[in-house]
Amino acid sequence: MTLNHIALENLRRRPGKTLFLILTFAFIVSTISALTILALVMKEDLQKSLTEYGANVVISPRSEHLNLSYGGLSVSGVEYEVKKLDADAVEMISQEMGSEVTIAPKVIGSAEAMGKTFMIIGVDFDQELKIKPWWKIEGRVAEDNQVVIGSQLAMNSNLKIGDILDLGKGKYPVVGIMEETGGAEDQGVFTTINTARSLTDITSEWSLIELNTQDTAQTVTQLTSVLRSANVTEVTQLVQGSKESLERFASFSSTISLAMGLIGALVIIVTLAGNVHDRARELGVLRAIGFRQRHILSLLGREVLITSLTGSLLGYIIGVFVPLVLGPLLGYSNFAFAPYVGLGSALIAGSLLVGVLAMIYPAWRILKLNLQDVLKFI
Repeated sequence: MTLNHIALENLRRRPGKTLFLILTFAFIVSTISALTILALVMKEDLQKSLTEYGANVVISPRSEHLNLSYGGLSVSGVEYEVKKLDADAVEMISQEMGSEVTIAPKVIGSAEAMGKTFMIIGVDFDQELKIKPWWKIEGRVAEDNQVVIGSQLAMNSNLKIGDILDLGKGKYPVVGIMEETGGAEDQGVFTTINTARSLTDITSEWSLIELNTQDTAQTVTQLTSVLRSANVTEVTQLVQGSKESLERFASFSSTISLAMGLIGALVIIVTLAGNVHDRARELGVLRAIGFRQRHILSLLGREVLITSLTGSLLGYIIGVFVPLVLGPLLGYSNFAFAPYVGLGSALIAGSLLVGVLAMIYPAWRILKLNLQDVLKFI
């Protein structure tokens, strides 16, 4: 009979204590893994929401005379007398940030016709719709010499798709009406960048550039040093409340995990110490029939490893599936199963280490006794 068989038989002979240790390991590991996974997935969901929400970095010209605004660009009066971004700004951003960043440049100005002033916004519709998926256009996007108008402008001017809009320098067919957004878009006239340049006389510069990027802080840092004559601003207020809540939850889960780890380790240490002490008679018999100290330590170590490995594996499996149940209750419906191998490996390794360390000292105290003293327990 090998030491492995003896260790398994010893665990079977003490089902209550064995089950208690396994459940202790399982409870600690499942709690820590569940809280950690919840925090990680919530953080990923927040980052994804920030990325999909729209522009999270805005590059605008430096100006101090501000009255009207569009998407963070402030202008002075109806003539929009502000500085413009350099013509090569888009190319510089593309070279600095690469293809992972969505770049949506704009030409913004005004046009007067029939005693009215219209806000002209020239955009690249393909890029713009990537960072503003909430834009819903009835009809289709504009091509050169065509316009899409905001819902409020369409209502006030009694315009519909197919009508002609007089913008002073020409008449342009309305090919789309943007659904109400509650922002400046509702009063805007959207068209291609080339058409906007001809209407506003902005020949090559840019009025505003919006970016959608994964790492906003790094993007702002990089572009600030490149675009020295522009304001590079991180748009954080959109998700600031969610970010603060997530940080509080992450702090709470870290505190709970640390407390659970410490309390669990103490429970395991006390339990294993008691188990070893209660088995002094058994260990004395093993010493008497010829087992060496290293054999007994190896036997106890195998028992602890079996118990801690079983409990930690069970706890990790439970911890991986718990977020699938709790996620929808917390308002996160996109939880999907993921193994989190790194987290599981760390928790299992930690459990094995705690178990072995908890066993060594009490076992050493028993085994350091003389054989005559150990035999007194018989």
